[in-house]
Amino acid sequence: MAETTRNLALPLLAAAQAQKHVTHNEALALLDALVQLACLDKDLAAPPASPAEGDRYLVTAAAPTGAWSGLSGQVALFADGVWTGSVPRPGWLAYVADEGALYVFTAAGWTSLGATVAALQNLTRLGIGTVADAANPLSAKLGAALFTAKAVGEGGSGDLRITLNKEASARTLSLLFQTGYSGRAELGLVGEDALSAKVSADGTAWTAAWRADPATGYVGFGAAASGTPGAPVSSGVVSAAPAVEMASHVATGAPEAMLRARIGRGSPSAPAGIKAGDRLFTMAGRGYHAGGAYSGDAVSLGAFAEEDFTGTAQGTGLDFQTVASGTTARRSVLKLRANGAVEIQPRAGAPSLGAGAGQIVFDSTATAFKAHDGTRWSRLSNLVRFAAATGFDNYIAADTWTKVQFNTGTVNDQGAFDAGTNRFVAPEAGTYTFGASLPYRRNGTSSPTGFQARFHRNGAAAGTGRVGAANPADGVTALGATATLALQAGDAVEVFALLNGADGYVAAAESGFWGHALP
Repeated sequence: MAETTRNLALPLLAAAQAQKHVTHNEALALLDALVQLACLDKDLAAPPASPAEGDRYLVTAAAPTGAWSGLSGQVALFADGVWTGSVPRPGWLAYVADEGALYVFTAAGWTSLGATVAALQNLTRLGIGTVADAANPLSAKLGAALFTAKAVGEGGSGDLRITLNKEASARTLSLLFQTGYSGRAELGLVGEDALSAKVSADGTAWTAAWRADPATGYVGFGAAASGTPGAPVSSGVVSAAPAVEMASHVATGAPEAMLRARIGRGSPSAPAGIKAGDRLFTMAGRGYHAGGAYSGDAVSLGAFAEEDFTGTAQGTGLDFQTVASGTTARRSVLKLRANGAVEIQPRAGAPSLGAGAGQIVFDSTATAFKAHDGTRWSRLSNLVRFAAATGFDNYIAADTWTKVQFNTGTVNDQGAFDAGTNRFVAPEAGTYTFGASLPYRRNGTSSPTGFQARFHRNGAAAGTGRVGAANPADGVTALGATATLALQAGDAVEVFALLNGADGYVAAAESGFWGHALP
């Protein structure tokens, strides 16, 4: 018959044993020591100097000394003034008070239960704050989560990489974002090896947001995210909705960085060609204003079709649009047309606000291109010019400056020559050059001693361009006068003639008055 119990080695009472109470009390003492085992320490190699009755220790030292000699690996109990040891069995649990930790005894000795939990293997389910099930073997209900890299000083590399793996390209590897357990966005490798994102308003109908092609690195947005970026129209990626691709390419020859927009009429399954006037793309900008909101599209760059697209006709243009100072309506200011022309959009008058050197505008009021030199606007095209003649011999009284009545405008761009008043009127400020040709004709036997001509500005001699000849000969003498004048808008220029000592005529034949603005 065994003398001790199998697991705790408690002493058993023998048949006809004397003083049975001693053996019974010894068994109770061992039960008191080993059940609900709580030890004070496990790191001492010798017993403490002043132990208390009932103190227990885990003796983990390989060669303990003193009263613990020979008790290595055992539970040491101080009772009745002496130390006794109990050999632990696999599975025993002990609470070590100075560490506040549980230890389990295994074939390897006393092992921290926390270290055992830290190395859990082959779990089939794990629920954190909630219950895991067959559909979600790993489930967590949290308010926050943190993953941080193990530092180099802690035995790590300082890096953190989370790896997700799927079985094959046609499988799905994604993150699904939900609201009320209804899908709203999905990001990942969905049925292919291209990284894509899609969104949904109701968890049922999904819209492709963007897609990164694994072979090229091209990124497609909108309709371009539903297929391979750069694919032909027949692939069904072109639709009435915009399709945008961004691509960068490094090559041995010519590197390329690209932002591409693709658009078509119809639907992805039945695309149709775009029409003249359709916008191929628009890049726009908005700004926050003092009214407490963002503006509308205050500036934009857009491309448009110049013609209905066919396989052989695909004319396009660019359109730059801005908002004029003091307004909020965006309008076109510059177009690059399919025929290669640069088209500055007309505006009524030249701008005053913000005008500066180097600016060019097309003034629809003047029907002319104008440039600013830092001081003023000057015409570059459709310059003011005129040529006039007189329809009769103009009588010139002796010794009197008389206006020559040029009454026919043979050239009159901008309508600046007034045949009714026989004068040129400047339509705008600028520098003008004038010329006049005045042939002399004698009146009967009159013999003037001199023949002169000059220009008048606003009814007074201009002070430049005066010419003359002595003793003019009938049908031979002709005066040619020229002058360059700086005029303000509305200034009038006329031609006057003078005969000294006798009267005569400015002959109609071959007479002329002309001028033009200098750019």
